[in-house]
Amino acid sequence: MDIGQAIFDVISSPNVAYLMLVLGLLALVMAFAFPGTGFLEIAAALCLILAFLGLSRLPVNVAGLLLILVGIGLFIADLQIQSGLVALGGAIILGIGSVFLFRPDESAFAVSWWLIMLVSGGSALFFGLGLHRALRVMQMRPALSQESLIGAQGVIKSPVSAESQFIGTAQVAGELWTVKSDEPLSVGTPVVVVHVEGLTLFVRALAYQPASSPEKKEEITNG
Repeated sequence: MDIGQAIFDVISSPNVAYLMLVLGLLALVMAFAFPGTGFLEIAAALCLILAFLGLSRLPVNVAGLLLILVGIGLFIADLQIQSGLVALGGAIILGIGSVFLFRPDESAFAVSWWLIMLVSGGSALFFGLGLHRALRVMQMRPALSQESLIGAQGVIKSPVSAESQFIGTAQVAGELWTVKSDEPLSVGTPVVVVHVEGLTLFVRALAYQPASSPEKKEEITNG
């Protein structure tokens, strides 16, 4: 048996295919909440490709799959509403869809109950409590310092390009922010904030390198 066939046999296991599906969908939700990182998008694509390859050999119940997608949709909705109860409802629907992911007459292909409870319960705690609180803190931050961020300088940490819809990340004011620009920016490019909208900073490249600060001059002298 070659390596490709061995991998195909592993991802065709009901538990593995289900886990890849849910992880891929949850990675999509995280990419929606924190766009421009690149890692989450790649992880989502990889997991979903593996999931669909595995599910192609299994007796999938369309109704169960749709319920899982509805549950994921409620997680995305909760990112906007931030009620916590919507995320809880999404976790419950995700669990129900997980139970009926495979046709009832094919009991040999059922997903393990412990895995369903782990995924559903973990998703409820993460989206209903952890991520909900993190987003609330992040939304409070720009409201307090929006004016001070305009004109602040930073450095691009993940590339801004047409492929990423000109969205990336930058280190500004000692923190990592999601940024947008109307021009491509490579990693390490110094930028300045020209506008703030919610949790997103609109930046442009500096036309000049910022003058060395006293701290940098001191480092050079000490060196």
